[in-house]
Amino acid sequence: MRTPQYTFVREFFTSNGCTISEEGPTHMTIQLTSEMDEEIMNRPFYWHYMKKMNRMGEPMELTFTESKDIEGIYLHPGTPKLHTIFQTAMTRGKTARLYEVTQDKGGLTPWLVINLFLHYRGKQSKNEHLSLGLNLLNGAFVQNTMEFLRQYDFDQHVSDYTFPITPIIQLPSAYRRMEGFVEQYAGSLDHQWAKDSRQHWEQEQSLLNSFYKSGDLSEDYYTNEKEQLSKRYHPRIEMEVVNGGLFYLSQSSNHKILQQDI
Repeated sequence: MRTPQYTFVREFFTSNGCTISEEGPTHMTIQLTSEMDEEIMNRPFYWHYMKKMNRMGEPMELTFTESKDIEGIYLHPGTPKLHTIFQTAMTRGKTARLYEVTQDKGGLTPWLVINLFLHYRGKQSKNEHLSLGLNLLNGAFVQNTMEFLRQYDFDQHVSDYTFPITPIIQLPSAYRRMEGFVEQYAGSLDHQWAKDSRQHWEQEQSLLNSFYKSGDLSEDYYTNEKEQLSKRYHPRIEMEVVNGGLFYLSQSSNHKILQQDI
């Protein structure tokens, strides 16, 4: 069974002119185009040199795997390269459109699915992964969406006797709703960690100020240390989108995701 991440990556590269040079049950090797290599492989000096020498250059191959036992980029919701690919897809104005492989007949319901991290920064830092799904017909929210989608097969082609239903909620509006949901979720948490961090920050600033007033610190050192204290202890929550796409579900699967507490 292909994971949604695997199918997303496969569709992204093939739709952007890259070729699959090898594919097995749990892995695939992608031959990048020169353009794609420049965008996602972070080799600016190499491509600058190739262009300066008026040479074609050699795009790299990437192997993606669904198994930790196979050498390559292991695909899971937190894979850094997935984040890069998703950002590139958004920049190009494209999002993955994946359709459930189903024997059901009729319309397929569109869902916007986003995987993201909440980074809690302060005296003590931690990261929380959220997988959110938004039904683009009725606006229903579901958490842990990727765990649900792992149960099904997806493909970039629509199954026979099915058709994708046109979304009522457009993507920009859907994404804003998700941002609002995340803000509401973050605001509902216990923020004692933030209070403790702010208290520690104020104590450290007070100590720094006392040293500065006594003449023990130069102005440059004082200014720099004050900025560093703010970076280390100022409590904040940062949202980082990892990956996502449009997933079209059969009516039976759509009903299950709305009813199941996952």
